[in-house]
Amino acid sequence: MAATPDAIGFYTVQHCERAGWTGGYLMLNAAGRPLEFHCTLPVRPSRAHEILFGPTLREHIIGEAVGKALLPKARSQPLLVCCDQPEALHLDHHVPAPIGLVAEAAEGEEGPVTADTLPGYEVVTIASYHCLVAREKLDTVRDIATKFVDLPDLMEPFSRIREAIQEAQQQVARAA
Repeated sequence: MAATPDAIGFYTVQHCERAGWTGGYLMLNAAGRPLEFHCTLPVRPSRAHEILFGPTLREHIIGEAVGKALLPKARSQPLLVCCDQPEALHLDHHVPAPIGLVAEAAEGEEGPVTADTLPGYEVVTIASYHCLVAREKLDTVRDIATKFVDLPDLMEPFSRIREAIQEAQQQVARAA
């Protein structure tokens, strides 16, 4: 996987009771134009998975099952991967690019996610949004942030991913 100059990735997983958990990964250039998009087929955990993983099932699906399968599919490597679900931060150990949680897009079960609620994470401002990154990658992400000052929005790409996932699911349903 080659590094792509000034590329930023966006990763999210959408849950649908009927279809299951579907992940989407959108890579944009510094101007916000798409370079690549990938999505998974829906993942439906079995009842045994639900029992065995218990309260960690969501973390397993978002941070391991879907993310570890989806992100390596990209042809090129972004400088940073942004996510909107705290569970995706576990991918930081499985992908070469730093993972950042867009605080304004993230909502945990206990409410908004902040640096105070995520020990070991610090805030970096990118395109006027707060991105929580692992403390040990803080300097790297601050340098990366300077390349994305013209990026219009860090929340809107997640909407694009969700819409593309819905469109893909509709196409599969029509074909079936």
